[in-house]
Amino acid sequence: MSCTGYIKTSSGEGKIKLADISDKMPLNSFFDRGIEDDDCGELVNLALCVPGIDVVAVGPSSCSRVLYFRAAQKGLDERLFLFPVSSKEFTTGNHLKTLEEELEGLVSSRRSKAIIVYITCADILTGTEFVSITKRIEKQYGISIRVFERGPLSRRRTLPKERLANIFIDLLQRSVLQERRGHINLLGDAGKLPKDSGLRQILKTYPTEKIREFAALNSYEEFEDLANGTLNIALDPFGYDLAVRMQEKWDTPFIYLPARYNMKEIKHNYAALMEGLQVTWDYSQDAKEYHRVRAEVAGALAGKRIAVGIGSRSFELAYALELMGLLVSAIFVEKVNEADMTYIPMLSTMGSQAEVYLVSNITVETQLGEFEGINIALGKKAAFYCLKAKELLVSSDYQFGYEGIMKILEGLQ
Repeated sequence: MSCTGYIKTSSGEGKIKLADISDKMPLNSFFDRGIEDDDCGELVNLALCVPGIDVVAVGPSSCSRVLYFRAAQKGLDERLFLFPVSSKEFTTGNHLKTLEEELEGLVSSRRSKAIIVYITCADILTGTEFVSITKRIEKQYGISIRVFERGPLSRRRTLPKERLANIFIDLLQRSVLQERRGHINLLGDAGKLPKDSGLRQILKTYPTEKIREFAALNSYEEFEDLANGTLNIALDPFGYDLAVRMQEKWDTPFIYLPARYNMKEIKHNYAALMEGLQVTWDYSQDAKEYHRVRAEVAGALAGKRIAVGIGSRSFELAYALELMGLLVSAIFVEKVNEADMTYIPMLSTMGSQAEVYLVSNITVETQLGEFEGINIALGKKAAFYCLKAKELLVSSDYQFGYEGIMKILEGLQ
């Protein structure tokens, strides 16, 4: 049997073949990706993760409030400054003069290394000109100030994370030394690698003094030092964007090592890392342990029905589980993206019996009738609909090599 999907029709819900899913379900467009995967509000924490960078959010209170709550959740709100602007101030343009005074007060009273000014659709729509203000303050105080456009009107040819990557590269421009230093950069927004991370253990065999982790920098000077690394290791799409730009600017080589779930891609990551570092690493014990746990889980879960709903990588995880002989009965997705189109044909070819549900189309009748027999729900999306299933929330932390799938397998036992 081949995998099927469900969509709403005029008479209720209809089944579709997985092979036709890209035509029937909404393929993630550029605009969709801009809204869902690269939400500008979420990016405030990515901007604030670099010590020494302050963010000034200019715009209506309704737009800026969400930035505060997101920064506060991560304990980064002390470097976020909200500058609410009323409709009257927008109309008269008086907020520019006040903003200039606020920026001057900020740079003279703090030891900011750089400032990113978040602006909203209101200023984008009216064409408010910020450059004259930022350039004057930069010249007078010797501090870098960059403007970041947020909101639906800012989404043009580059996604928000890509634009923020451009700002970081721009800030790094003045930091390049004539001679490279002997450290490796880990680029990505996934957070600091755990001490027991397999990637960290492998890097210990590499003859370098330091490792710079973009998501765990201790100072602005460490951020600037990223420009002088001898090798970049990109851990996710954001890290990849940074690495590509650094290669274009300074010819810094890089390796792309995204987290993976299935054995073939995991082995590819190990091979790429060994080749890039020119080191050897015996991962046969890890592979042996993986196969042992896999066999135990396959035996314990024989006949058990699994639902997967972890966000943008649901099809990838479902494919990896099917390869292990596990029964994936349901896959919950919000949209189908380009990466999914790699795994959908493979699921169909291997005869998967999984049924795909677009979460925005699920009805009460479907939830009550279709998900009663699900035994295990992987991810928040799956757990929300499969109320009687054992819930296993998949960690979003970066997991190199076997770590990611091993955590899941251990949780399934």
